Amino acid sequence: MMKKVFAIAAALLLIGTTAFAQSFGAGYVQSTKTDGSSSVAANGFYAGFGYTAKFAPGIALNPGIYYEFLTNSSAGSVGIPGLATVSGNSKTTEHYVNVPLHLSFSYSFAPTFKLFVYGGPTASIGIASNTKSTTSTSTIIGSGSSTSTNDNYASGNYSRFDILAGGGIGAEVMKKIRINVGYDFGLLDRDNSENSSLKRNRLTAGVAYVF
Repeated sequence: MMKKVFAIAAALLLIGTTAFAQSFGAGYVQSTKTDGSSSVAANGFYAGFGYTAKFAPGIALNPGIYYEFLTNSSAGSVGIPGLATVSGNSKTTEHYVNVPLHLSFSYSFAPTFKLFVYGGPTASIGIASNTKSTTSTSTIIGSGSSTSTNDNYASGNYSRFDILAGGGIGAEVMKKIRINVGYDFGLLDRDNSENSSLKRNRLTAGVAYVF
């Protein structure tokens, strides 16, 4: 039921933002998945549209819709070089649609310069997650390799949906350019299996053009 509620809210925000988009933003993302004591970092970018609805001096509501791309790679090998070795590498790529609903507070130091802080929830929907793995074997009598691709959502153990909560700081220059840095904490367990948990946090840094 909760997933349906947030899905409906995300759809409404999407419609509203498409009709009243006021800024286009893009930037860097570092996403960290934590499973118990271990963590895996992925890097990528985001891009999309946002809207600023001012309802009091220095206070505004900031919905938006953003595409996010992430990728991470790993590699390793075991064996005795020259006799027999097994090496492997994998690359995971993920695609998300994020729908933030942030509240911002700003203070103008000059007509063309202001600082702001923002915070609130973000509905995050996973569109695709795939891992491509390659294993290579080398021995004194020959070598070979194999490649496989796994859809991480296909099994149902990895949840597509998350709610992020966080905030950040930024500056607006000449009423046209916004620069921001933020951090979000994943609130939901992305691992649907019974014996483990998986949460995603992310750091963002970007710039937006206001129109």
